[in-house]
Amino acid sequence: MAALARPALVLPLVGVVGPAPAQERTNRDQSGYTELHEPGFPIKSGLTIVPAAHAALRDDDLVLGVVVGGEARAYPVNLMWEPQNEALNDTLGGEAIAVTWCPVAHSGVVYDRALGGRTVELGAIGLEKGVFILYDRQTDTRWSQVSGRATRGRLEGQFLRKRDSTMTTWGRWRERHPDTTVYVDAALPMRRRFTEGTIARITLGGRGPVVNEDLVAGIEGRRHARAYLLRRLAGPRVVNDELDGDPVVVFLAEDAVTVRALRRTAARRTLTFAADGDTLRDAETGSRWDPLTGRAFSGPLTGRTLEGLVVTTALWYAWRSQRPGTSLWEGP
Repeated sequence: MAALARPALVLPLVGVVGPAPAQERTNRDQSGYTELHEPGFPIKSGLTIVPAAHAALRDDDLVLGVVVGGEARAYPVNLMWEPQNEALNDTLGGEAIAVTWCPVAHSGVVYDRALGGRTVELGAIGLEKGVFILYDRQTDTRWSQVSGRATRGRLEGQFLRKRDSTMTTWGRWRERHPDTTVYVDAALPMRRRFTEGTIARITLGGRGPVVNEDLVAGIEGRRHARAYLLRRLAGPRVVNDELDGDPVVVFLAEDAVTVRALRRTAARRTLTFAADGDTLRDAETGSRWDPLTGRAFSGPLTGRTLEGLVVTTALWYAWRSQRPGTSLWEGP
């Protein structure tokens, strides 16, 4: 039977202290650390893109995968180290996007670069209380990489629009998207700091109450936000939930890395899901669904597609500080 969420808790912004140490050397509470470099690091654009066959990646390498206009592309996060490489300005499916990765907060977010009738280019400023801060060349506004909110400058209070993306392994992404292209940088050595094992150790480790070093998957509704504690999600792997009145399902793959969120309505009905290996099966019709694409591939609803929701994966301290009213799902 699918796991049903208990009512989520709304937590205050104060730090939460638990008995467990960080699960992996990469996940540390950096909420007290600030280092900003004005006027900002060089902006990176004009990327080199190659077919999947030309990518020198291992199956367990971590990538941010994006599909825009039917075109799939993978961005290896192990090429996104040092600030000038942590915000990549690209064009995919005819649309301008920015792919961003913070190795400190473990937050990977893709943004639409179309903003108020202009196309902006994003670069890195540094860290503010452990959260990656971006700037844009056109207005010199400062942006939170986790929330997309303008924190200072001409556009203060406005938001960049997040694009649906998936933090996953290269092997899984390539399997689902065999025609994918890949970002490469021959001048930059690959540092295998983030792999399937790195994230899985965080997801499967830890104990007790949520701590700042925990990895969460955040989703945002029309009014509210909710975070799902991955080490608790690793048990049921599926949560049938509601956010702002919309039925949603959150899924964690068997690799303990890949998280997807989908609206769980199709054919004018609300569906209830359970994990079936690395797929979803709905209780109402028995149809099976691919969580990465949202598409039903067997059963009465074959060919139907569930709408994907933007998932922001980050360490708890970073998500909580940027979405202070967030609720937290800690288990069924």
